[in-house]
Amino acid sequence: AYYCAKHVSPLLKDGGRAFVSFRACSIVVRALIVPPLAGTNGALEGLTRALALELGPRLRVNCLSPGFCHTERFDHLEEGVRERMLESTARSLPLRRVGRPEDMGESIYFLLCAEFCTGVVLDCDGGHGIRQYASVVGDPMREEKGGEEV
Repeated sequence: AYYCAKHVSPLLKDGGRAFVSFRACSIVVRALIVPPLAGTNGALEGLTRALALELGPRLRVNCLSPGFCHTERFDHLEEGVRERMLESTARSLPLRRVGRPEDMGESIYFLLCAEFCTGVVLDCDGGHGIRQYASVVGDPMREEKGGEEV
């Protein structure tokens, strides 16, 4: 993200232009498997704010933090497993559904068009950051197998 901003920002015209970077929502999740991702996300959040200060007012710099989104990345799962995983995740979110690619696109569009937003990290996650965690019961991705949670 830094090198992209460094080399692309001089090519952009002054005024009304924006740069949007992306981070994963796992910075707000405390789990055993995400420390490297959490560190990277924290760095991207700090970089977003630092670039907003450095490049403003000529350019606005924002960051999108997308939540769980139903895309083709889950096509490899058996249909029943995939549907149970999506339903379990949806039940755990305040909006009671998982994200769609269109949700992320609308958020990116907002960040690009909102002329008074800079240095913003927008969580488009259906309330993931404030949710009650999904129950292991009925979640095929976390079912216990042989005494261990998967």
